[in-house]
Amino acid sequence: MYLVEQLFSKRLIVLFSLMAMGGGASMAKSFDFHGDAIRALESTLGGAWVLHATVATTLGFIAAWSTPVSYYHYHRLILSPWVLGLLVMVSLDELLQMFNPLREFAVLDLTINLFCVTLGALLYVNFLKLKFPLGSKAV
Repeated sequence: MYLVEQLFSKRLIVLFSLMAMGGGASMAKSFDFHGDAIRALESTLGGAWVLHATVATTLGFIAAWSTPVSYYHYHRLILSPWVLGLLVMVSLDELLQMFNPLREFAVLDLTINLFCVTLGALLYVNFLKLKFPLGSKAV
């Protein structure tokens, strides 16, 4: 029960909502259901890599943010299980593009996604370390 309290919070609603939007956009592009809107957004932002970097960094930050602070105080693993799960899901999404004729797998996209999810999570963890220094009683 203790581990459950350390992993689940109301903030997960935000994470799962953002994951559903990002996954929905990826599926829309895969099934060519309003895929032109996603491509237009990519070109408006400056390319697919900018969209990948923005979404992945945001998701990584939110995944770390949605983990209760007590998890970071009592566990040695820097990345929370939500971030690790997100890394797996992002990897699967990119790798499955190899098998879809409407999509194109790119190692660069996979690398950007993995790096930016990790970067977003580490930004939040470092923010926590500044806010609650080691040995601080405020949790």
